[in-house]
Amino acid sequence: MHLIIHSPDKVARSFEVAAGASLIDVLKDAGETVVAPCGGAGTCKRCQVLVRDRTGMSHRLACQTPAEDGQEIILKNLDAMHIEGADRAHANDLAESTTTAARPCAEASSLGIAVDIGTTTMAAYLVDLATGQVIGTAGKVNPQATYGGDVIARIEAAAQPSGMTALCSLLRIAIDQMIATLCQQAAINPSNVERLVVVGNTVMEHFAAGLNPGPIGTAPFTPPSLFGTSIELCKTAESASKKAYLAPAIAGYVGGDITAGLHAAGMADREQLQLFIDIGTNGEMALGNRDLMICCATAAGPAFEGASIALGMPALPGAVCAVRLTRQTLLVDTIDNAPALGICGSGLLDAIACLLAAGLVDETGRMALPGEAERPLSHLLGTVQGQAACYLDIERNIYVTQDDVRHVQLAKAALRAGAETMLTEMGATCDDIGELALAGGFGMRMNPTSAAQIGLFPPALANRVRQLGNAAGQGAVAALFNEGRSSIERIARTCTYLELSSSSAFSEHYLDAMGFDD
Repeated sequence: MHLIIHSPDKVARSFEVAAGASLIDVLKDAGETVVAPCGGAGTCKRCQVLVRDRTGMSHRLACQTPAEDGQEIILKNLDAMHIEGADRAHANDLAESTTTAARPCAEASSLGIAVDIGTTTMAAYLVDLATGQVIGTAGKVNPQATYGGDVIARIEAAAQPSGMTALCSLLRIAIDQMIATLCQQAAINPSNVERLVVVGNTVMEHFAAGLNPGPIGTAPFTPPSLFGTSIELCKTAESASKKAYLAPAIAGYVGGDITAGLHAAGMADREQLQLFIDIGTNGEMALGNRDLMICCATAAGPAFEGASIALGMPALPGAVCAVRLTRQTLLVDTIDNAPALGICGSGLLDAIACLLAAGLVDETGRMALPGEAERPLSHLLGTVQGQAACYLDIERNIYVTQDDVRHVQLAKAALRAGAETMLTEMGATCDDIGELALAGGFGMRMNPTSAAQIGLFPPALANRVRQLGNAAGQGAVAALFNEGRSSIERIARTCTYLELSSSSAFSEHYLDAMGFDD
């Protein structure tokens, strides 16, 4: 049987499909990226595609829809996803550019490219090595997203037959595509690119190098490599040999993206303590100054990237990205002011903070039910599939459920407990912290006041926040040069890793952080 795939950047393509295949299998085989944080279990509901067949046209979950003869699959443009750092290049006082924009560059220039591989998104920077200026940026969704939303899902996928080959190939193709885009936009010859730097969490760097990250998934979580050297990137049948410097990792769950980010944050140069938190698909953080640095990783889960949330979605046009509380109602903003389709991480954070302020969610995380004691905004309450829900818009299309609140509690408790455990380990308090540095796309877009209100970090630090944006990308650019590379390697050598899975202090702090009472 045959079906047709309509992609935003390709002509319609016809594919022969094996009996019993699901649409997500078809799309994987076709080389298309589908965001599926649950790995195809049907629980995250983020792999929706538009399907036209004999029954009509409707949105369906690709992982749960069987392929049928004559179907047409219409894919949305994932390149419209807001990728922090791919539209704001952080080098030399933040050289601004658009998502795939680059200014023309003289052929004689020597150039470098820095690539930041996130679990969900990727960003690349074209740098004039003579001046240090970022002259172009590019971004895209990590094509491995089809295999799950976190590194554990990717490790498990790599253990399947042909899984390692598929995951490595997807990453190498994506890197090559971004390099080609940057060179084309800047009207330069790719042979002028003299240096290539790749940063990412430890699992992503293993895939980039063609190394199996399997040992990171089981105790004692020891990675086959900590990198910090130039190494051959994984190859596909079509790709040429290419070497890149991979930033040094500290541990299995604190990778080169964090050492690069800590360099960008300037922790090693500070006299006062700095708390650094990178809130992405994984939750990594560090505490320290020029004398001492410790770091840890928390299993916060991808709730703040929309996974496991009823109407959660990536930062695409139409995602609710901010929520404000008034006396009469809630007001929402969406990305690109498009009609509301769902809610992304920053909007979810605001929503929970607003519901707490309105008394619709109590300090235990319980959401009020319709018809309970009269309170402001109680007209927004309802039920969805048997559980309490609160509508965020007048049309009652966008809502947050009781389960959504619980997922946020779990995520924020893990992050808060990690920070508190590091303070305990260092014998310090919030009074000793001079700055809270927030890294990552979510860290840049979120409202720090809302984060403090729900207790994601100690409220006492709310007025000491610096939002770094893509700190890993900034550090990757710095690693194109000897001074930056030396600094990142020094951070990797001197920063002590704190394993939270065996920490009794972390368990205590985690339980304390579950509520919304601070």
